Amino acid sequence: MTYTHDPVAIVTAALDQLPPPESISEEKRLQILAAIDKARVALEPPLVSVQNLVFSHMGLVGVRVAVSMGIFDALAAGGESPQTLSQLAEKTKGDETLLLRILRLLTVHNLIAETAHQTWKPLPLGLGFASGSPLPEVAKHLYPIPFASAKLISLPWTSYANMKASANLDEFLEATDYQNPTDTYNGPWQFAYKTKDHYFDWLTQNPEDAHAFNVTMRINRQVEGAQWFDIYPVEGRLSVSSNDRVQLVDIGGGLGHDLAGLKRKFPNLPGRLVLEDLPDVIEHAKESIEDGIEVVGYDMFTEQPLKGAKAYYLRTVLHDWPDKQSLLALARVREAMADDSVLLINENTLPEVGASSFSVSLDMNMMNIFAALERTEKQWVDLLERAGFRVVKIWRADYDGVGSNALFEAVACQL
Repeated sequence: MTYTHDPVAIVTAALDQLPPPESISEEKRLQILAAIDKARVALEPPLVSVQNLVFSHMGLVGVRVAVSMGIFDALAAGGESPQTLSQLAEKTKGDETLLLRILRLLTVHNLIAETAHQTWKPLPLGLGFASGSPLPEVAKHLYPIPFASAKLISLPWTSYANMKASANLDEFLEATDYQNPTDTYNGPWQFAYKTKDHYFDWLTQNPEDAHAFNVTMRINRQVEGAQWFDIYPVEGRLSVSSNDRVQLVDIGGGLGHDLAGLKRKFPNLPGRLVLEDLPDVIEHAKESIEDGIEVVGYDMFTEQPLKGAKAYYLRTVLHDWPDKQSLLALARVREAMADDSVLLINENTLPEVGASSFSVSLDMNMMNIFAALERTEKQWVDLLERAGFRVVKIWRADYDGVGSNALFEAVACQL
């Protein structure tokens, strides 16, 4: 078949017809991007595909170095006005030769724009990495380079969390004869760090990295679709007859965002709302927790102190743990349940076919850091059944976003 029209002109015309991005829903924008990506895969020469694959980490490397050098802050200080290399060199760390190389890297990743010879201005995404934004903490969480030279001396290489584990993954798998990791205390992360500590234990010893982790988790909530209480019949299924009874326990609920959202949507719902997490997390939660929400320091692998609650809820908690630890945590919940209690598991759920790039990348990250995994619906149901639960229903929104995308409602079985 012979095409008489210029394919470049066709694609350009189609892009020109797109409405302003801010007028397109997030769901539609992701669908458009998927179509564009499909076209890119079809058109991209194999060598270019290989180049993009092997150099894919360089953008994150450049962002992290630029944050440390103060490049984004220097660009932000100039507003939208272009700045020359020498002007930026006066405001940043390092020499001009290194600065030029990093600026080129940021340019090809569409973080800044080169407006003339050795002259740049920031783009919106680049401004997002300036001080005061949470994005630098995300970069630190995924590729944490120590800021202070003293830290380099006292803790050599120990601040490389996610990327260091990823870089050592093949060596770890070779040493274990390429067996799927299932021991949360003996996985790729421990291999890379030469330790038996758990990642969460390491975070308690490295507060800067813990802060970066917490900021990253908060950002994840901003790109999700409907919340669980938007699709689940809360008033019909979680009603309690007395204000003295615990209506819902949020186990591992961090700073209490889910409970706060539930309380805002159902302000007159009877019963107590209780946030549970490790004691150091609860101390931070106390600073911002909304009135009417109780807080309890708790390790989910120990006996559950709140017996007979109407609902026990875990959101993206068990995906941090392989089956062994997940079954133990679920056992502690089951022991505490009353006859009418329900278990709600709000989790990332991989499709059996056609998993997204985000989901697959997150699955690899769970393996690298926790020797855990992102589970399919079938795997979640199997896990809950082995823990002594029966899944009553799986609730889903029309649009899942990119985060928690299934709510598993379960009840305890007779053992």
